[in-house]
Amino acid sequence: MNWPHTSSIAMFATFVALISLPGSAWATTATGTVAPLIPSGQFMSMTMTIDDTKTTFELTGPDFSWFAFGFDTTTMQGYALIVEGTDGARTAVEQNLVAIGNPGSPQATQNISIVDTIHHAAVDLTTIVIERLNSTGDTNDPIFSPSMTSLDIIGAYDSFSSPSSPNPFLSYHGSSGRGFGTITFSIVPEPATASLAALAAAMALVVRRRFR
Repeated sequence: MNWPHTSSIAMFATFVALISLPGSAWATTATGTVAPLIPSGQFMSMTMTIDDTKTTFELTGPDFSWFAFGFDTTTMQGYALIVEGTDGARTAVEQNLVAIGNPGSPQATQNISIVDTIHHAAVDLTTIVIERLNSTGDTNDPIFSPSMTSLDIIGAYDSFSSPSSPNPFLSYHGSSGRGFGTITFSIVPEPATASLAALAAAMALVVRRRFR
């Protein structure tokens, strides 16, 4: 009789353990997209993807202007990500908006990193991808979690700028250059138990064949 290889048994045991895990044992990821309604008609959007440890922000705004998004607010106050520059040459900072007409200053400690910048020249848009830990330990930073269901968002840019008259630096957005929206999160489906069960069944077949 040919005994199964130890690695086959180990793999089979791993699959059995995986499909036996409760749903809470899987990593949880939530995602959502919002396009704030900007009075000027300028397109802006943000996608947030939140896993158990970090949040990824995909921020899209005009390529001829700075643009910004504020979180958990319906006024020009609180935590915001400020994107300056034009086209694909961009910087981003965390900043706490103080009040209408007072954007505050960049936080002393920055806890974000730029992952990618994509310039959509044909449509005058730029997307910047930013990552941040869900909980940075900074009292100025909100804590994000995949258990969140929704979040109020503000978006703004310089409505006085244009492709022929760009403005890369944070300035007054104008009454038609800021808008509001609510991002609604949904859970990204976990690996299907049925698929794992099928894999485990295949492994069991391999083990049985090696017993023959």
